[in-house]
Amino acid sequence: MTNGANPLAPDGEDPQRLAQALSQSHAKLTLAEQSAGIGIWDTDLATDLCRATPIFFRLMGLPPSEGPFPNDKVRAVRHPEDAAKVVDGFRQALAEGRDHYEVEYRIVRPSDGQLRWIFGRGRVIRDGAGKPVRYSGVDIDITDRKQAEQQLRESEERFSKAFNAAAHPMSITTLREGRYVDINQAGLAASGLSREQVIGRTVRDLGFYNDPATAEIIRDRLTREGSLTDLETTLRGRRGPRTYLLSGTLVELKGEPCLLTSAVDITERKRAEEHIHLLMNELNHRANNLLMVIQAIARQTATTTDPRDFAERFTERLNGIAASNALLVSGNWRGVDVAQLVRSQVTPFAGDSGRIGLDGPAIRVKPQAAQAIGMALHELATNAAKHGALANDAGRIDIAWSVSSDGARTFRIVWSEREGPPVVAPTRTGFGRTVVERMITGTLGGCAVLQLMDSGAVWTFTCPSSSVLESVAG
Repeated sequence: MTNGANPLAPDGEDPQRLAQALSQSHAKLTLAEQSAGIGIWDTDLATDLCRATPIFFRLMGLPPSEGPFPNDKVRAVRHPEDAAKVVDGFRQALAEGRDHYEVEYRIVRPSDGQLRWIFGRGRVIRDGAGKPVRYSGVDIDITDRKQAEQQLRESEERFSKAFNAAAHPMSITTLREGRYVDINQAGLAASGLSREQVIGRTVRDLGFYNDPATAEIIRDRLTREGSLTDLETTLRGRRGPRTYLLSGTLVELKGEPCLLTSAVDITERKRAEEHIHLLMNELNHRANNLLMVIQAIARQTATTTDPRDFAERFTERLNGIAASNALLVSGNWRGVDVAQLVRSQVTPFAGDSGRIGLDGPAIRVKPQAAQAIGMALHELATNAAKHGALANDAGRIDIAWSVSSDGARTFRIVWSEREGPPVVAPTRTGFGRTVVERMITGTLGGCAVLQLMDSGAVWTFTCPSSSVLESVAG
């Protein structure tokens, strides 16, 4: 007799309490199922009929069924590209004697036409003979996770493209050891190394930093502040030491903190800045020198008592200086060709009449030499126009320059007039003679001599070539 007792209840257990506990357990399972969006199913492998919870039908977009339903209804909602994969994978698991099988696949949900990702996990139940009789498990909608993974992949692809296409070096190193995880093409080109030579080695191993302590400074700042911007440092690479602006930030790669750094080569910019600084200093120096020359010209020219004569002569001399400076500016203050220098000073007085003969090699003189020689030539041309070879229609001027090939290497330039009016010796030493004899030697050294011959004025200037020539061939 059972006396109304539940024959399944253990001895001493209250059947009502057991029923209540079972009900509570079922309620908790249902709550967990609904909260996690888990669909539960059970398949009879002999009949291929399935039972499932309401959440399962909702996940699949199928109308709910109280009783068993054919598994083909579920197979029909699977994406055509994934349907065979799910079935073949399960059959292979059975053939290999495995009791557990899991798979990710897509469905096209009939209820709303949405494409969803499903993760299915099941367990095979066998009879006493080991034959599979049931297959039970759960399905979970993982669409949100898949979309996040896809977005992450696309983000990583965009980063990878930008990383490798960047025109300046970029790299990723581990925070703890400074070991290279990745480096872009620009970084490899700057280093002169292959990818295999860089990846896996540390910053210290490769010796990129001119000062090894810089790597520690960068690591400490990034650890403390999370990022750094435009840290100027020197890195060694294929072209030797170069100046870079480093910027970086902390990133996490596969769970490990890493440093993402970029390096912008500013070597040429720094050189340009230094060059501009030097040019400004040089310009200031030359401007001061030029003002001193102009002051000297003004004082010497002012010896005349005629204001109009002073203005005319002072202007002519300034024009001579301006002509030399114009040549220097056109050559970026790197020197002037002697033939051009001579023409710039003589042509305003002789024009293209063919009365000027030039003879000399193609050589360039330094800026300071161009100004000094230009002033002397201007004074000689001015005197020739007033009193010498250019004061009549028959006179000629021959201007020759050379650099001796002996050990002393001497620069020599000779101004020689002929067929001009009779030479009249001056009664006093004027500023012109001061320029062609004293000022030029005071600037360049050497020796300058002006001779008033019967045939015309002859001026000879010699000095060490190193004082004059922009560069001397060895």
